[in-house]
Amino acid sequence: MKQKLLIMPAILLLATISISAQTNQFISLRKSQFHSQNINLNETLVQKTLVEKNYWLPAVEIIGLNFGVWGYHRYLSGEHWADISMESIKNNFKNGFEWDVDGYLINQFWHPYHGANYFNTARSNGLEFWESAPYAFFGSLMWEYFMENEPPSYNDIVNTPVTGIIFGEISFRVSNLIIDESTAGFERFLREFSATLINPMQGLNRLIRGDMWRAGSSQKNPDFNLIVSSGVHNVFFSGKMNNSKSYITLRADLNYGDKFAVNKHEKPFDFFTLQTEVNLAKDDNIVGIFASGMIWDGNLELSKTSKNIIGVYKEIDIHINTVYKLSATSVTGQIINTVPISSTTSLQNHIGLSAILMGGTNSEYASEYGKDYNIGPGASAKVGFSLAFENFGEFYSNYKRYWIHTLSGADSEQFVGLLNVGMNYNLFSKTSLGLDFLLYERYGDYKYFPDTQDVNSAVRFYIKQTI
Repeated sequence: MKQKLLIMPAILLLATISISAQTNQFISLRKSQFHSQNINLNETLVQKTLVEKNYWLPAVEIIGLNFGVWGYHRYLSGEHWADISMESIKNNFKNGFEWDVDGYLINQFWHPYHGANYFNTARSNGLEFWESAPYAFFGSLMWEYFMENEPPSYNDIVNTPVTGIIFGEISFRVSNLIIDESTAGFERFLREFSATLINPMQGLNRLIRGDMWRAGSSQKNPDFNLIVSSGVHNVFFSGKMNNSKSYITLRADLNYGDKFAVNKHEKPFDFFTLQTEVNLAKDDNIVGIFASGMIWDGNLELSKTSKNIIGVYKEIDIHINTVYKLSATSVTGQIINTVPISSTTSLQNHIGLSAILMGGTNSEYASEYGKDYNIGPGASAKVGFSLAFENFGEFYSNYKRYWIHTLSGADSEQFVGLLNVGMNYNLFSKTSLGLDFLLYERYGDYKYFPDTQDVNSAVRFYIKQTI
């Protein structure tokens, strides 16, 4: 049941992003018409309605959001932790932070989703990325100290604002891709409704300001492409051919901006990638969310024939199914380069190192500590290549290795590796067939329990369409 809660937002994202790809040609808005210093005009993402900066309203909205969520759990669902008092608030300040025992899905997805709403109260009131970030921390601190009778949580104060900022900025930009104020009637309703599902706080503020029905002009959006795919995903548990399960796979990959156009990357997340996938089977589902957004990047001179980028990115990886769970919120340093091999062939490579601010993985022994997963900081490294052939397709391989040091759960060092090897064959200009081999391996080095090791592999066959 909990996995289905994750599936719903993922499917929603697959559906609503595609609406933006149906937009007709856009016309540019003359920026010279706007001179007021109180007006926020994002140079790389022209908002549908220019919004005057408001620093106080987001704080009020965050307070209202927290009281609304608390009130629901206190008076409607009757949760014990929502029974707060002056005494509980004093105790929270007195006792300080602890590690909580909330479940994987609550801590690793729903808390970041809450943080995204904090962030977007500010973003949708005209504030820039860095101006909006403190509001996510403010909302999280208010909740931890005032809205629960349980001690403040170390993992929540990282997952809620830090991961929430990643989700928040992506949802802010995706919702703006969908909104088109030159439309009317049912199309306008569908766009506003879909954008609000993606970014509820922006929808609320557009409703308050009357922007939802105000006539305006189409705007020129940044370059982006959406790739949707579906097919069959077959998992071999413990690497055994006779122990397998087949899934229906649905996937959407969004590439926002041009990664090599670093001269156009003026603000965080002017380039980002988002991958969402849902694999459905009876009594089991596999969900994956992977996002990487540029914080800073620049050109790197390595050779005269190659294009090279060095950059810093904020990333989030979330995997969940009945066999394994893995999540990591990271800051990543990465080098990307592309080399022309011939007039019809090119090679793109990447290598990256990450500091995992907060990561989690399931453990056979975590239940001994009242948890369903281990949690802590760590590091990861990744390497990959893609060999593209014009009019044919591409071959690619990607490997990422995670290390998570357990601070809450069964004392251990967790090592997880993810390998993806595959190819795409072009059927038409924007349609291709794909074949992937995937390998997941995990090793647990425990202090008080026997070490563990397991391997799962999968084969995925799909057809994909670029929009």
